[in-house]
Amino acid sequence: MPPAGRIPREVVEFFNAAGGHSLIVKGPAGTGKTTFALQLTEELGEVSASHYLSSRVSDESLFRQFIWLKERLKPAGLQTGLRGRPDSKVTRNALDQLEGKLMEGKEGDDEETETIGSGEVKGNFLEVTLGFDLPELEAAYEFVDGRLPERSLILIDSIDALGEHYGISAARLITVLQKDMVEGSKQNVLYVLESSGETRLDYLGDGVVSLASSEYQGRRLRVLTIEKLRGQQVQHHRYLYTLDGGRLTAFDIREDIRHAKPQLWKPVKDLSKDAVSMGLEPLDRIAGGLSRGRVVAFEISNAVPADYVDWLRTAMICNFVSQGRGVAHVPPRKGSAEFLREVVSPHLPPGAFDANVRVFEAATLGSAEVSRTVLHMEGTNVESDLKWSNVEFQLPKGERPFLALMAFDTLESVYGEKVIEGMSGVFASVRRANDVFVGFVTPESASAAKLENLAYAVFRIDSVNGSVVLYGQKPYTELFNLSWDLSGGFPRAVLRPIV
Repeated sequence: MPPAGRIPREVVEFFNAAGGHSLIVKGPAGTGKTTFALQLTEELGEVSASHYLSSRVSDESLFRQFIWLKERLKPAGLQTGLRGRPDSKVTRNALDQLEGKLMEGKEGDDEETETIGSGEVKGNFLEVTLGFDLPELEAAYEFVDGRLPERSLILIDSIDALGEHYGISAARLITVLQKDMVEGSKQNVLYVLESSGETRLDYLGDGVVSLASSEYQGRRLRVLTIEKLRGQQVQHHRYLYTLDGGRLTAFDIREDIRHAKPQLWKPVKDLSKDAVSMGLEPLDRIAGGLSRGRVVAFEISNAVPADYVDWLRTAMICNFVSQGRGVAHVPPRKGSAEFLREVVSPHLPPGAFDANVRVFEAATLGSAEVSRTVLHMEGTNVESDLKWSNVEFQLPKGERPFLALMAFDTLESVYGEKVIEGMSGVFASVRRANDVFVGFVTPESASAAKLENLAYAVFRIDSVNGSVVLYGQKPYTELFNLSWDLSGGFPRAVLRPIV
């Protein structure tokens, strides 16, 4: 299953913890900093009401882009200012000192970050006279004051531009808000920072998250890095993410997959008379299904979890068998027919596996056990062992096309690295019968390049920063995150483009 939340769980838990917290979100233009900040208001749910102070985007354009914000966000652009009240309860010692210096003309664009002076404390509150030189910050303080003792989330997008607007350093503004809002009033504050890389401002916030856009195999790759979250355990500090659909989704392979009681497979219909479905509709949309008489290659890194490979082959096998079609399978990583039966049979009608599936296994010396579903690979002549007419004889009731699903790591372990060179007759037979051949290889496999040259479609699956990604080499596609949804009782592939 894809993650229930879109913002990494560590960040949500960081803000949900008791007390006030501040987070700096930084990265180059176009990496999704504003989207991250606004979406955090949704992820935190009822814990925080939010006040958005934007120095870059008008309220009108903001709501056009993020329609779902209207019910949650209290916007405040640079043109909006609210005057504070004399009976303010929010701690504002540092802000009043700053405004006082501004009124005296003593505060300018410097790098001073020390607290200046003090106010008069009466009871549990600081009594101050409000200044009017920083109306945007006054509006934020007024918002927080109106919700006390509830906790609020203040979003400042961006702190650089706000500082430039005032003629005050961003470090000075962060120090003021840290003293008053975070430490004094136990509020949450998020600062969007337009620069990237390590900066001296990183030391002023309780947490730092950076967003970056890079490349993987010539395709866009987005990476979210949690650089620090003070007081919060960070188990996974780097996430792939996408901005697909105007939302930020961080992908997390650690997310628990919700298993449901196994259900019978629901066949995915053929795409045309010349192309059948893989049983994986998102992949069908990319490649146009499995063309009859042709070869498809999946190059799967050893870093990809074994469950992902099992669900991939389960979907393909079930879609063929559920339509009465035959399957001849060489399991990956020296798998067995019995393990395949355990994985696949719960999704098929009784007897369908035995009637329609044949599994090739390496013959072992002295083996006397005979199973109608097992075809032995003697290990001397691959052409003879995988002879397609034998498969047809073994599956007399199977409808066409048949699926030849073969893992080359197993084939190479039995026949050697040049196994594919001895399989020309197998490929020719599959082509003549108008059946389908799908091969699994690893990047290290000696057969990888040769199989991919034969294939009309090539998909590559890898694990990057703990997330599984898929992309098409033939046809060429962008990068996708691959996850699995088992909530319906059978494996369903979910692809999300990384854009």
